Amino acid sequence: MAMIFIAIAVSGFVFTLWQSAQQTVSQQTALLSKNCEQLQTDIQQLFPRNEQKQVRVGNPDLLQQQINRVTANLPGVEGGFWHIHTNFFGYAFPTYLGSDIKTDVPNAEKTLLSSLSQRALEQDQLVEAVQRNADSALIAVACPITTHEGLSAWLMQRASLVPVHNTITIGVLFVLLGVLAIIMLAQTIKFERRWYLERDRLVKQGEDESKPVPVTSDINEIQPLLMLLYQARQKNINLERNITALEAKLSRNQELSHIARLSSSLARDLVLRVEQWKLSVQQLLSEKQSIDNDQLDVLLEDLQRIENLVVGFENLDTRNPGRDGNETLTLQPWLEQIITFHQQRTANDGQTLTAICPEPLTLTSNSLLVRFALDTLIAHALNFGPNKGEVLIKASGDEHEVVIEVIDEFEGLSSQDERRLFRQDDVLPQHYGNGLKLARDAVQAIGGDVSYQSDGANSRFIMQIPMTSE
Repeated sequence: MAMIFIAIAVSGFVFTLWQSAQQTVSQQTALLSKNCEQLQTDIQQLFPRNEQKQVRVGNPDLLQQQINRVTANLPGVEGGFWHIHTNFFGYAFPTYLGSDIKTDVPNAEKTLLSSLSQRALEQDQLVEAVQRNADSALIAVACPITTHEGLSAWLMQRASLVPVHNTITIGVLFVLLGVLAIIMLAQTIKFERRWYLERDRLVKQGEDESKPVPVTSDINEIQPLLMLLYQARQKNINLERNITALEAKLSRNQELSHIARLSSSLARDLVLRVEQWKLSVQQLLSEKQSIDNDQLDVLLEDLQRIENLVVGFENLDTRNPGRDGNETLTLQPWLEQIITFHQQRTANDGQTLTAICPEPLTLTSNSLLVRFALDTLIAHALNFGPNKGEVLIKASGDEHEVVIEVIDEFEGLSSQDERRLFRQDDVLPQHYGNGLKLARDAVQAIGGDVSYQSDGANSRFIMQIPMTSE
């Protein structure tokens, strides 16, 4: 809006100057001079250049036609000729709108026009004359006609003028309007700058979600927006709380699902070992012979395994993997113990197990879950891998994690079977690659992961376990 007022003020001031008395006189004088010169040129073209100047005007009608043609397009302009011997002739005023008939030069202007025409002849050039008062001006020009001796043409116009005091008054008004518009523009720029600064301040405060949304501002216009933003922030906080609560419930449900599936597998393992132990005891009792120490050691070892499973089942808590179930394992003897167990219980005569582990490598984690996952992977490799061959358990680690690989001589899975790997809980798998999701979930419960790789000659299951789950 301020720019519009400035444009109006500038345009009005320029228009006022354009319509001022001095500017009007200058414009009309220039217009008459231009047309007088054009009349002079047109008359010269009517007579041969090599012909001598005519002393008398022998063809006044021809000159009359030329003056009529020129003044016909100039509203309010009178014209004619003046000769040194015959004085005025050829008067023309075709744009006259009065009711009377004008056929001759007004008596009041004859003296001015004759004097002006004589000066044009004496100076042999176009001359101008202006007579003005407060509200009007008489403008006249005369130019010599070079084809005749002592002949000149003249044009005259009466122009209305804007009084000087009116021009000054209107000009001052437009200047004041321009000044007010500039002040308005400056205030607008100042307000916008203050608004943008306030906006940036509020945006910066609003981005910090730890702080409450400001509800006051120096700019009253944005106060309602701040209230809306405050209400939106409160709704957002409430939604985040609800989402967090739902996520906690969902996480707990997932944990309960893991626990249920792990419990099912552990219970199955426990039932199988109890059945095996009962059969072993019944066999010993039926033989009715002395029981040697080796047989008792095997039974005690099975009982210890059952006890460990029961204790692990009792302490199982995937929400807090660092509580109660954690213990520090020295991996080399721990892996050797697992190798010995599976060599005696799971492997057939053509299968061998080997463990490779750096001596000082230790791991602090939930030993039950790690042992369960590793037992599952080793038993899987022995049960569904080649009947003759080697299963290698290789451990390595750094300051962040421990990696345990179970490597067998299985040629690898098809792409379709590999996509289904770790997807289903098959507690009684039928072939290689089934029933391993539970092993992965057990490791993921303590922050690790299980993956599968194959190079076409060997397959490997890779357990990545955080160095500590504390």
